[in-house]
Amino acid sequence: MPSVAETHSYVIGVDTHARNHVYAIVHAQTGAQVGQPREFRATAAGYHAALVWIEEQVEGASWIAAIEGTGSYGKQLTRTFQAAGVRVVEVHPAAKTARRGRGKTDAIDAVRAAKTVTGSDSTDLAQPRRGQMRDGLQVLLTVRRIANKDRTARINALNAIVRMLGLISDTRRALTPAMIEQIAAGHVHADADPAVIASAVETAARIIALDAELKVNDRRLREITAKWMPELLTVDGVGPVSAARILCAWSHIGRFPHEGHFASMGGASPIPIGSGGSFTHRLNYGGDRQLNAALHTIMMTRARCDERTKAYIAHRVAAGTGKRAIQRLLKRYIAREIFKTCERSTTTAETTTNTQHRPTAA
Repeated sequence: MPSVAETHSYVIGVDTHARNHVYAIVHAQTGAQVGQPREFRATAAGYHAALVWIEEQVEGASWIAAIEGTGSYGKQLTRTFQAAGVRVVEVHPAAKTARRGRGKTDAIDAVRAAKTVTGSDSTDLAQPRRGQMRDGLQVLLTVRRIANKDRTARINALNAIVRMLGLISDTRRALTPAMIEQIAAGHVHADADPAVIASAVETAARIIALDAELKVNDRRLREITAKWMPELLTVDGVGPVSAARILCAWSHIGRFPHEGHFASMGGASPIPIGSGGSFTHRLNYGGDRQLNAALHTIMMTRARCDERTKAYIAHRVAAGTGKRAIQRLLKRYIAREIFKTCERSTTTAETTTNTQHRPTAA
């Protein structure tokens, strides 16, 4: 497999943000930084100015762009570069552990994004995500995340109010849906300020409303995922939320060169650790955390409900394997199964809109 250094002279790393993007140029063969990173506005004019500046710096040599956030802040930049004939690959922000002792600035992150690519095979790089249904799922997942966070905060606040004022007869347990409905209906026992009780009632009512919103969100996620890739919903442990997270990360056939790359993106690839006579593996703490959350949810569901998974865990425990190692093995297996399901799909609705990008099936 040809390396990036064999196919391109330079790698342009881009750290993307809402208002500005920072660009750094790195020599593909040596990894040496060329000049100083430059910042340009995240506008059409800024993208064009960045292209002109890059061409001036590389003097006509071939280059590849390694962009963080190709599906969010860097989406318009990705489209602009691709329209100009530039090859774009997606890189993920460095984990906090990878930045220890190195500091963090936009310029440092841009250089790191470029150097992440320089040592890779040219064919072993993730393509940017794309697709209208993927964008729709991403919006729904974002809304769901916000609603879930708001719901949790309100439940915690209502728990505190109930225990402080004794709004219901039994305050020892956490609030149940029935208790929340009771409070929302104004059936409370406390002899407190009416304004305080009104606030508790409003909070309970808002929790119930958020529950209804999440049910609608769940139904919409199921509708889109079933239309896009119904096979995925038949995989053990995969529900509409996990399926949506998986499809948002996977995006399209050919985005990942092989299933190991997909597993690495999901934080499910084994990381070797050893010194002296000891050697083992640990989980990968990097990658797409939403994809990792989906794999973790599927693993936990199977551990509770799937007899084969239960038997496997029991076998590993009997052999002396630790809990973390078992989870790593299960996640790796699930990532392989999910990737094969997605790549072999023949009913995905996105195929019709992305035919020109789809590679020939092996």
